[in-house]
Amino acid sequence: MADATHNRRPFVLLDPPSGDHFTRRAALREKEDAAAASFPSIDLILLSGSLRAAGFEPMFIDAQLDRMSWDELTDRLNVLRPAGVISLISSAHVESELAQLARVKSSVGDMKCYIVGTIILQQQPGAVRSLVEANPRLDGVVLNTAENNLVEQLTESSGDAVEPFNIARRVGSRVVVPTVQVRYGDSLKLPQPEHALFKDSRYSFPQSKRAPVTCTQFSFGCPFTCEFCIDNQQYRKMLYRDVDDMVEELVRIDRLGFREVYFKDLTFGLNASVTRAMLEKLASRRLKLRWLCTTRIDVAKPEMLALMRRAGCYGIEFGIEHAKESVRRRVDKNITEDRIRSVLTNCRKLDIETTAFIMLAFEDDTEQDVKDTITFANSIEADYVSFNLVNALPGTAYEARARREGFLREGSNDLSFAVSNIKHKYLAQERVAELYREAVRSFYLRPKNMLRRVLGIRSVFELRKLIRLGRASVLGV
Repeated sequence: MADATHNRRPFVLLDPPSGDHFTRRAALREKEDAAAASFPSIDLILLSGSLRAAGFEPMFIDAQLDRMSWDELTDRLNVLRPAGVISLISSAHVESELAQLARVKSSVGDMKCYIVGTIILQQQPGAVRSLVEANPRLDGVVLNTAENNLVEQLTESSGDAVEPFNIARRVGSRVVVPTVQVRYGDSLKLPQPEHALFKDSRYSFPQSKRAPVTCTQFSFGCPFTCEFCIDNQQYRKMLYRDVDDMVEELVRIDRLGFREVYFKDLTFGLNASVTRAMLEKLASRRLKLRWLCTTRIDVAKPEMLALMRRAGCYGIEFGIEHAKESVRRRVDKNITEDRIRSVLTNCRKLDIETTAFIMLAFEDDTEQDVKDTITFANSIEADYVSFNLVNALPGTAYEARARREGFLREGSNDLSFAVSNIKHKYLAQERVAELYREAVRSFYLRPKNMLRRVLGIRSVFELRKLIRLGRASVLGV
C-alpha cells in the first residue's frame, strides 16, 4: 500500500449542479425554491473519513446549495487540481450528469472521477458494467459507502494490484464489477467522518429546531421485507458500528458546534442491547447535541423511548403507511391502531416530536381508502406527516409484482414520491395527484397544527423553517 501521508492532494466529494434544482436529499418537494429541507448526503459524509485515511485532503462542494453551474464547477476544480472527485448522481438524470462530469474531467485533466452508485443501480450489476463501459471518462462506481475500502484502492499507484472490493472500476482494459460484500460479524469500525467539511447554516431538517445540522449512521441494514422498499436491499442483516467509535463521533460533532444530528439508520434501535449500550454512554456525556432518527412502532418500547430522550433524542420518524391494518400487515407493518396511538402518546409525554410516514394510493385503493388514510393521518396527532404516493421502485419486490400483474406504468418513475408510477384499479392518475395535494394541505394548513407551530416558535431559525414548510405545503403539491 502506498504511504498514507503522501502529499495530501485534495479529493473532492461532490453534490453536482442540477439545471432543474433537483434535490437529492429528503424534502417535501424537489424544487429547490420550495424545499422544506436540505442536508448533506450520508454517503459523502461516510466517505470523507475514508479519503482522509487514504492520505488525501477531503473537500466538499455542494454545487446545488451554491447554485453553481457546471462551468463554474469546472473553473473551481481547475483551480483546486484535485486528485479525484467522488460525485453523487441522480437516478433521474444519470446520462446528462455523467456527460457533464466527463466534460469537467476533460478540462481538469489528471483527475480520477468516481460516482456513488444509487441503491437502484447497486442492485443491477449488469447496468453498472454497461454504465462504466459506456462512459470511458468514468473511473468507477462506489457500491458501498459503509466499508472503509477506499484506503486500499485509492492509494494504489498501478491500479491493477488490488481487486476491487465494493467498487466497480476499470482495471486495465477490463471493467470489474464485484458482488457487493458486507463484512458481518464484529462491529464495524470506520474512520471518523470529517463533519467540519459539511458545516453550513443553510442545511436543516424539516423538524429542525437549531442549526447547524449534520447526519450520521449507527447501523446498516434492515431484516424486514417491505415490498415497496429499496433501501433494505444491500444489507439483509443488521450491522452495527463500534459503540465507542459512535459515541466519540457524536462528541466530536458536538465540539464542532453542530446542534442537531440525524441518524440515517433505516430502523434505529432494532438491536436493543447494542443500542442501549450506545445510548447510556451518550447520555453520560451530557452533550448539547440533539438528534432525531427513524424507527418502527413495534421497536419503540417505553423504556427505549425514555433512554433515547435522556440521550438527546428530540424527534422520531415512524412508518405508519395506511389507515387499514390489513394493508399495514401486507407491507410488513404488523401494528395495530391502538399500538400506533399508544407510542405517539408516549412520545408526546416524553417531549419527543413525531413524524408519520404515510403512503397514499396503493394499486387497489379506492378514493374512500385514500380519504380514510388522510383522515387517519390527521387523527393520530403526529407533529409532522410525510405523505408519499405509492411508487414501484426499480429493483423492489413491488415493482416485480406490478410488472407481473400489469399495473406498472413503464417509463414513469418519480423518486420524490409526489407522482405515482402505477396504474390504479379505481382511481385516475389526475385524481391521485389531487388527493395528494389535498393530503398535504389538510395537515400543514390545518388551523390547529398551524397555531401549535406558531406558538412553538422559539427562534428566528424556527420561524424561517416554518415559512419553508408553509411554502412547501402550498407550492409543492
